[in-house]
Amino acid sequence: MPKPGILHSRTQSGFTIVELLIVIVVIGILAAITIVAFNGVQDKAKQSAAQSALTQANKKVIAYAAQNSDTYPPNLATADVTNTTGLQYSYNNTSSPKTYGITATNGKYSYYVSNVTSQPASGGYAGHGQGGVATITNLATNPGLENDTSNWTNRWFGPSGAGTVTRSSAGAQSGSNGLRKTWTTAGGGQDIGYQYILTDVVPAKTYTFSVYVRTSVVTKHKIFIQWANASTASTGATGTGSEITVPANTWQRLSLTATAPADTAQATLIWGPYPESGSPTYGVGQTIDSDSLMITEGSTLQTYADGDSAKWAWTGTPNVSTSTGMPL
Repeated sequence: MPKPGILHSRTQSGFTIVELLIVIVVIGILAAITIVAFNGVQDKAKQSAAQSALTQANKKVIAYAAQNSDTYPPNLATADVTNTTGLQYSYNNTSSPKTYGITATNGKYSYYVSNVTSQPASGGYAGHGQGGVATITNLATNPGLENDTSNWTNRWFGPSGAGTVTRSSAGAQSGSNGLRKTWTTAGGGQDIGYQYILTDVVPAKTYTFSVYVRTSVVTKHKIFIQWANASTASTGATGTGSEITVPANTWQRLSLTATAPADTAQATLIWGPYPESGSPTYGVGQTIDSDSLMITEGSTLQTYADGDSAKWAWTGTPNVSTSTGMPL
């Protein structure tokens, strides 16, 4: 029993606030290191899985070609590839040499092989999606007029005007050729420009149309759509883009997003200083050039691309078919 008048102290052990903060920081650092290490293991596993699937599919495609006069299979299933998840395949047995490409994607990782790249390379084969990003399609089958003027039509020269329309390098915005309209007799006003007909239009689907123009005089341009049914009869509906000023001798991109109405099977895309009233008269020798037509599904205006662009491919014969690739 303590004696009266004598005080006894009792000490209590515990963590100070500073010590607790240090512990929390250390735990946070260890957790971050663990997460990074775990993600690294997951990433390597995805990369390995994609490369393994690609290698196995490639072996079967090569084996098929060896047994079929060096002709590549029409699809991976024909080559006995049973699991095509994450795989994309393209081939061309009409080209010389014949070509093929396979892309394997797992998460954000993509690798590809081809007739000239036998070992898995990072990225995707031309025309394939990669890294989880899907491809887009340019529905214009003659977007750059590289071979001919198929589906492109002249929209007159205005009242009393006359002239010539030629596919030449002088009218090119991309590639080697474009369409040039040259006045031999002065004219102007409405109905000047070009048109392009898109078939296989799907009702209620939204499309974005774009094309480049260049004119030798300053004027205002529009782009608009005339929808038609399977009998090419007008559905009575149109879509009209904004009127923009096209400076002299400067390429300008016109664009329009519109949704196809019911009973629609085709669309006629029309552009130029039509139907702009008050367009200046074009004198003899003056010109309008047009090139680089792009038609895509959806409402996003994509950077122009076709089968000759990087990481793009034609879905059929070059310059007379649609083309697919990564958004540029």
